[in-house]
Amino acid sequence: MSANSTLSHVGIDSDNESVYDLMSSLEHRKKVDDEFQLVFQKAQEAINKGIQPSLIPEGSSGSYFVYGLEGEIVGVFKPKDEEPFASLNPKWPKFFQRMLCFCCFGRACLIPNTGYLSEAAASIVSEMLQLDVVPTTRIVKLASPSFFYSRFFGHYDVRPKEGSFQLYVNGYESGNTVFARWNYDKNLLSDEEGAKFQLLFQKMCIVDYVIRNTDRHMDNLLVRHVPGEEINLAAIDNGLAFPVRHPECTSRFRSFPFRWSNLPWAQGEFDPVLRRHVLSLLTPQFVHRLCVDLKKLFRHGIASSNYMLVNSQLRVVRGQIWNLRQAILANESPGEMACRDPIIVSRRHRNEQPTTASWDDWFIVKSPSYSKQQLF
Repeated sequence: MSANSTLSHVGIDSDNESVYDLMSSLEHRKKVDDEFQLVFQKAQEAINKGIQPSLIPEGSSGSYFVYGLEGEIVGVFKPKDEEPFASLNPKWPKFFQRMLCFCCFGRACLIPNTGYLSEAAASIVSEMLQLDVVPTTRIVKLASPSFFYSRFFGHYDVRPKEGSFQLYVNGYESGNTVFARWNYDKNLLSDEEGAKFQLLFQKMCIVDYVIRNTDRHMDNLLVRHVPGEEINLAAIDNGLAFPVRHPECTSRFRSFPFRWSNLPWAQGEFDPVLRRHVLSLLTPQFVHRLCVDLKKLFRHGIASSNYMLVNSQLRVVRGQIWNLRQAILANESPGEMACRDPIIVSRRHRNEQPTTASWDDWFIVKSPSYSKQQLF
C-alpha cells in the first residue's frame, strides 16, 4: 500500500487544521511505508541469495521468520494458505481438529482464513490513530522452498504466496516474562517508566478495543524494558480480530472478553494527553476514511459473494469506535470501557461522505441482536 492509497483523519477545529492534520498523517504513513519497503526489499534479496525463511514452531498457523542479508530476523510472514484451518497449514494438530472436530473449531464470529488481512488491518488502525503499538504490517507476496506447497507425485512449484508481512521487533519479551520480573523486584520499574508503560498499555487497549481483538494474551503483548533505555510495547498476533458479529452475541460459551481489562494498568483513567489526542481524531470524517481503507483491504481477500460480511465487520468497528469515544468523554478507564454493552453502528447515508462533526447526523446506533443467527 503506497502512501497515496492510504487515508488519514481530518481535524474539526478549522479548515486549515484539517488540511494540516491530513498532510501530517500522510507524511507519517509515507515514512512508515518507505521504511517497510526497505526492509522488505532486504528480505527478498536475502531469499534470492539462499537465506530462506524458517517455520516458527509456536502458534497454530504456518508463520515464518524472514531474514535479512546478515542473517538477522527482519520480519514475520504469514501466508494466506497456511492459516490455522487452511488446506496447507503445516501444523498437524489443527489438521486433525479440522478433520475430526469440524463442528467445534474456530471462532464463529470471524471469517475463516482471513487472519492475514486482520494483521494488516490492525496495523492500519494503529497508524491512523497515530498510536503505533502494532508493528508495521502489509500484504505482500513471497516465494520460498521453506513454505508448504501442494505436491503432485512428490513435486511442487515454488510460487509466490500472498500473506501478511510484519516487521520484526528486536529485544522484546512476552508480557508474562516481563511482568513476572517486575513482580519479583518492585524496584526494576521506575515511576517514570511505569507512567510511560501505562500510556503504552492504554494505547494498546484502544487498538484492541477498536478491532475487537478476541485473542490478546500476555504472550502476544511484547514489552521491551532495559533499565536506562526507553520502555516500549508491541501488540503482535492480531489475526483473530475484526469479527462480523460481537462475540458476546454469537456464543453463550465463548465470548472472548478482553483479558487485559482486569490488569492494574487498565484500572486508571486514560492519560489526559492521550484523551485529547484520540478525541481530536474521532470525527465522522475519520470513521468514514478508516472504514474506506479497511473495506478495500478486506474485500481484497474474500470472494465477492461474501462482501456483505465486510459490511458486518465495519458495523462492529464503528460500534467500537462509538463506545470508545463515549468512554473517553465519560472519563472511564480501559477496564470500564471493556465492560460497555456492545453495539453496532450503520451509516445513515450510504452514498455521502460526512461533512459535519455531528455523529447523529451520519450514523445509526443499533443493538446487536442476532437471535435468529445465535450459535451455541
